[in-house]
Amino acid sequence: MTWQWDDVRFFLAVARAGSLSGAARTLGVGHVTVGRRVALLEERLGVSLLNRTPDGFVPTSAGEAILRQCAAMESAAMDLERIVAGRDALLTGSVRITTTEALAYQLVAPAIAALRETHPELRVDLIAGVRSLDIARREADLAIRFRRPSASDLVCRKLGEVAFSLYASKHYLASTGVPKQGRGLADFDLITFTAPPTAMKPFMGESLEGARIALRCDNPLIQLRAAASKAGIAEAACFLGDSAPDLVRVWPDRAPARRVLWLIVHQDMRRAARIRAVSSAIAEAFRRQRRILEHGSLTPT
Repeated sequence: MTWQWDDVRFFLAVARAGSLSGAARTLGVGHVTVGRRVALLEERLGVSLLNRTPDGFVPTSAGEAILRQCAAMESAAMDLERIVAGRDALLTGSVRITTTEALAYQLVAPAIAALRETHPELRVDLIAGVRSLDIARREADLAIRFRRPSASDLVCRKLGEVAFSLYASKHYLASTGVPKQGRGLADFDLITFTAPPTAMKPFMGESLEGARIALRCDNPLIQLRAAASKAGIAEAACFLGDSAPDLVRVWPDRAPARRVLWLIVHQDMRRAARIRAVSSAIAEAFRRQRRILEHGSLTPT
């Protein structure tokens, strides 16, 4: 029997994730399908490619021997798909967008809703979260992020800036006092991400030495809910924090920290009609909301 390229994708996904379930999430299929396709590839090649260990799946010596070639095949296949898709002149089909929950809520969802009024044949898959997806491998077509990637094959467009500040409930600040600006957050309770984003200094650059971590969560809406429940201080985009009725800015007179927001696309895909249309819709949505995104709704006194 001859083996097929499509089976290689399943082997690579398991080798990278270390589990059938992890590979299934990456590929968007069931874990039974992943196991069946890997077994079929092994049968066709006549070797075992993966060993099951207590810590998950690891490549056998045969699997290790072909990993680089399999990755090269994957890269070539992705290049082919991007080149073809990038010359698509039709405003139809799907576009995969990745961004944070807050930006998906405030910026992307309204932009896509407005765009589909004139182009109902477009379908958008919106992947919200802090995990970075690989545009080169077509895990996403567009990314809206605060961190500008360095890869030369990615085209980055500056959308503008987003304001961030520290938020807490009045009751929490009444019980702990307000921290002094520039003196750190020692002895205060913080609500933060499981892994703070690398593109920015958290908590407006204040020293975190001696601070207590009260809650770690990657969803900003949950972070703000915890802050409103007097769990501690959270850092949030001002367009979210200022709209929360039970929260106040810790330092209302201090100008918020501003972070540059980038719209990222692979160079092979930027000319596709549907990519251009979605990119333009997002850029226009940012332009319309620039005031609230760059300043929030609170005017410093």
